[in-house]
Amino acid sequence: MKILLYARFFPDSFGRNIAAAAEHMGHTVRAVEESFEQRSFNRYWRTFWVLLPKVFPASQAWRHRALVEAARTFSPDLILLTSAEVPLGVVRELRLVCAAKVAVWYPDALVNLGRQYLLASDLDAWFFKDPYMARAFRHKLEINAQYLPEACNPLWHHRVELTEADRRKYACELCTVSNMYYYRARMLEMFKDYDLKIWGISYPSWLESPLRPCYPNVYVAELEKAKAFAAAKIVLNTMHYAEIEGVNCRLFEVAGCGAFQIADWKPALAELFEPEREMVTFRTREELKEKVDYYLAHPEERQEIAERAYVRAQRDHTYEVRLRAMFQILSLSSRPEVEVHAEVGQGR
Repeated sequence: MKILLYARFFPDSFGRNIAAAAEHMGHTVRAVEESFEQRSFNRYWRTFWVLLPKVFPASQAWRHRALVEAARTFSPDLILLTSAEVPLGVVRELRLVCAAKVAVWYPDALVNLGRQYLLASDLDAWFFKDPYMARAFRHKLEINAQYLPEACNPLWHHRVELTEADRRKYACELCTVSNMYYYRARMLEMFKDYDLKIWGISYPSWLESPLRPCYPNVYVAELEKAKAFAAAKIVLNTMHYAEIEGVNCRLFEVAGCGAFQIADWKPALAELFEPEREMVTFRTREELKEKVDYYLAHPEERQEIAERAYVRAQRDHTYEVRLRAMFQILSLSSRPEVEVHAEVGQGR
């Protein structure tokens, strides 16, 4: 099958994981970059790419033209969008230039729908990681909205052997990989005196928090992320407050790497992992603190729970599993193409 993917591509991005998994399944993927803002790890360049389409809307229109042209020349079987910002007119053009199924797999929270173009677009299906969004839009808008959570990618979310250099760099009691904002900072500040590392490059200059020394300003992705998870005794998964019923991609990535995590409880979590047997959860700040202290003192229990989560993630929660479910809903064949194109796997 030929898939045209409109997404952001940088190490371990949602788009890169989808493309790599689809190509590993034997499908042919052509990618059109949605935005370049996360291509650069320099914050000034990132700000430039964020502001560019706002100051010069024609720059966004250029990317939309590239998407339509790719649909015309590539003749895909599926056009998969991952953005809420594709205008209705662009979707209409996609319909005109090829006969592909057009769907969106939206990886973000309800609060980031922006102008809500995707809710009014002529799509074959809408896939959401939050069951609340899928249920609300299916019942109230009568669209083909489906629940499809994110996943791990076994190509790089797997167990790794740590070198001494890896341990010097990544070893700690607690770690998380996340964007930083006041909600998350307030949750984590009670661990400021622990051996805590917060991996990422998005610590705002305006954020006043005692956690800044815990933030080395290092982006970890793919195998480096697997190393960071493996070297920590506990990975803290404090989800964004706008995750209503669903979970984040980190839940599957940590489990897929064989690491132990304590995760924000969400209604959908019990269908994905068995609570307290495959996944330790918390509902309050006090409970998080209690469980961190308990599991730091019980390494054997950490290992047993992490092992069960690893088996479950690698079996049930990979991007290939998700894509097969998507293709079935769209009545598309999961059978691979004869030739496998490996562009994304080579570092797009």
